[in-house]
Amino acid sequence: MTLRGASAPAREAGNRPGRVVSLLPSATEILHLLGAGDLLVGRSEECDYPPAVSALPVVMRARTRDADRPSAEIDARVQAVRGAGESLYVLDLEKLQALRPDVIFTQDLCGVCSVTEEEVRRACRAVGLEAAIVSLSPRTLPEVAESIRTVARAVGRDRPAEAILAELEARERRAGRRGDRRPPRLAVIEWVDPPILAGLWAPDQITGAGGRPMEGVHSGAVGVRTSWPELARAAPEIAVVSPCSFSVERTERELAEPGISRAVARLGCPVWIADEAYFSRPGPRLWDGLELLHDLVDGAPRRTPRPVHRWTGAGAGAVA
Repeated sequence: MTLRGASAPAREAGNRPGRVVSLLPSATEILHLLGAGDLLVGRSEECDYPPAVSALPVVMRARTRDADRPSAEIDARVQAVRGAGESLYVLDLEKLQALRPDVIFTQDLCGVCSVTEEEVRRACRAVGLEAAIVSLSPRTLPEVAESIRTVARAVGRDRPAEAILAELEARERRAGRRGDRRPPRLAVIEWVDPPILAGLWAPDQITGAGGRPMEGVHSGAVGVRTSWPELARAAPEIAVVSPCSFSVERTERELAEPGISRAVARLGCPVWIADEAYFSRPGPRLWDGLELLHDLVDGAPRRTPRPVHRWTGAGAGAVA
């Protein structure tokens, strides 16, 4: 995580920036959690939480609108675009210039998730914009926690950040109390076709919840592309399907496809469908995801609100 730009030094509480643009859904959530949502003047199209941010101007959009296409087609398109060294997103330079942000939040971890820091830097040079570019690229759950501090420093909200982090740490400790029971093998699946086992912070969530990641999945490492037959042979004891950028309803439609439905049924374990925000977005709701996994390991989800459906094989999960 780096803080760079023309006004790069971290700002103290008495010198807060007045205008912020967030190109990351996770940064947008963190800002609101810090009580700094009023500083936002622009967002990416994917910044959709809390719902009030939908009223803000959009300065970054996806180049191709294919979210309703089968996940295999989306994956093929993404692989082709990234293989050609092209960006999946476009910045509205005119709007960015008009908004005159003091701080822009972006990332340098995943070209599939957002524009990269260098793309933002080039855009700022193109329109003569001087702004602090705050790049958040956490790979593990502790690094996600540290990114909350980074955001807080950039907008002068250090004190609430420490209180938030203390509460997240307490929640993690409570979820980790499991006694002597053997940790079950738990698969968090971040894409459907092909299936991809979630990496980065997801293994930390799994172990923090009292489970064991699948073999080959490691904290801080990228997700593992596999196949449904290979995953069935690995014998997960609990599976959570939570594709990046998909709602629960969208995932249910994907799993209702006959070929995929039969493949998922062969896992031979309880399969749950969860909102992607609890596993794909490196922000405060990852701790909701950790607690959700803890509840599943314990037998059933209890806490709300966290949309999670038990997959029935008929394309319509039972809300729990």
